[in-house]
Amino acid sequence: MKKNKLVQTAVLSTITVGAIYGINKAISIFANAQAALSNPNGLQFQWRFGNIFYTKQGEGKPILLIHDLTCGSSDLEWKSIIKTYAKDHTVYTIDLLGCGRSDKPAVTYTNYMYVQLITDFIKNVIGHRTDVCVTGRSTSIVLMACYNDDTLFDKIMLINPSPIESPSSSKINTKLSKLLLELPLIGTLIFNIKNTRQAYRNLFEKEYFYNPFAVRHSFVKNYYDASHFGTNTSKYLFASIDANYTGINTTRAVKDINNSIYILSGEYDNHSREIASDYLDLNPSIEISVINKTKHLPQLENPNAVLNAMSIFFN
Repeated sequence: MKKNKLVQTAVLSTITVGAIYGINKAISIFANAQAALSNPNGLQFQWRFGNIFYTKQGEGKPILLIHDLTCGSSDLEWKSIIKTYAKDHTVYTIDLLGCGRSDKPAVTYTNYMYVQLITDFIKNVIGHRTDVCVTGRSTSIVLMACYNDDTLFDKIMLINPSPIESPSSSKINTKLSKLLLELPLIGTLIFNIKNTRQAYRNLFEKEYFYNPFAVRHSFVKNYYDASHFGTNTSKYLFASIDANYTGINTTRAVKDINNSIYILSGEYDNHSREIASDYLDLNPSIEISVINKTKHLPQLENPNAVLNAMSIFFN
């Protein structure tokens, strides 16, 4: 009797594992088959941890546009900005490691790793001092890179920057959560559940855009495609973000940086005014502006207003 139960358990376990594998594989194949992320202007920077996708357009003073650090983020965040701004500037965009069309290795993604990436990219690709415009969680990366070597940066615009203080990533439960998310079957399934098209539509309608009726199908599709694109999904980045390995306390950087810094806040982005006020308390020279009736991604929701702010600050 016990033997029969063991056999039944083994069979059910095998079927369950096979079903999870099949679901994960089907999602991966379908997502890549439907992805529309190709770009004829795309270039590759061969970095130490993987190939980095980037674009270069226009002529003039260089500016580097860096997307938010989420699994669905890519340079498509700037699609409504690039063409216009490239009329008078050399515009660089980049897909950070683990995002979009860049490689997505099975590593722990840390803030310092991204600081190295941005530093190496400016040194080896752009070749000289550059302006930077950056969004959300990626703002801490730029601030720390500038704090380490301010000769690489000119003016810096932060769009809805991350809080100055970041929670610790050393808690045991946080590390266990990261290990779970990195498991081949269960971790991938959790990632797929958290990164569905509907999940991204909810993000756009509730957190990214002030006006949910302005959310285009193409925006949702681009974010979904970016998170699943390539041989690996953004699962390992997802695990590192969840465990807050990508966060850092930027108090010293914000306080000591002498470069011109401009904060652009979406009027209805969560806690944006409080966060901007915290930056100003540390560094009174920081300029702050608000884009009305927008949330986290004003460069997609109201690109003309963002272009106007960029032209005033960077010129």
